[in-house]
Amino acid sequence: MTAQSDENEAKRIDELARETDILLEEEDSRKDLKEKRGIIKQTLYDGSKKLKHIMPKGKRI
Repeated sequence: MTAQSDENEAKRIDELARETDILLEEEDSRKDLKEKRGIIKQTLYDGSKKLKHIMPKGKRI
């Protein structure tokens, strides 16, 4: 019975590790997207003009 419980525990640990890896990948991709948006906004910003007047209404960067 202990061998089976050890096996179940090992499977559970593997599942949790996979879930954690997936969550970390999603978080990293969100950070990358946020950085890209920041760079785009910074390049479009023209001192006296605000970004919202440069981009068409309803468009997201």
